[in-house]
Amino acid sequence: MNDVAAVPADCVRLAVVGAHLRGMPLNCELTERGATFVETVTTSADYRLYALAGTQPPKPGLARTGDGAPIEVELWDVPLATFGSFVAGIPPPLGIGTLTLADGRQVKGFICEAWALADARDITVYGGWRAYRAAAG
Repeated sequence: MNDVAAVPADCVRLAVVGAHLRGMPLNCELTERGATFVETVTTSADYRLYALAGTQPPKPGLARTGDGAPIEVELWDVPLATFGSFVAGIPPPLGIGTLTLADGRQVKGFICEAWALADARDITVYGGWRAYRAAAG
């Protein structure tokens, strides 16, 4: 039996992968909108993670390539009433799409447009943004 918390009817479950993680510089964009942390999980092994060039604060890009690895993400329940303002503030090349988690669930989450990956560093081997940032010092 799956004991994962159900998504409240007035929320969107959102997977965050980088600067919006707990303790990272943009996490306040979630908490100020009344979002609540649910759990830390991984994506399916279909994704690659990239350190995007020239972003401030530094941000990763997540891309579904089919030949990746599980990437650590945090799930947050974002109230529907504030979800639109959150999404409206996401700068390109990032956006919100549908991610597949390791357990087969599908949730909304951060994705990256392919054009931005040409100048990005593939950091998939770290398994997540937090591990990459810790290793980078």
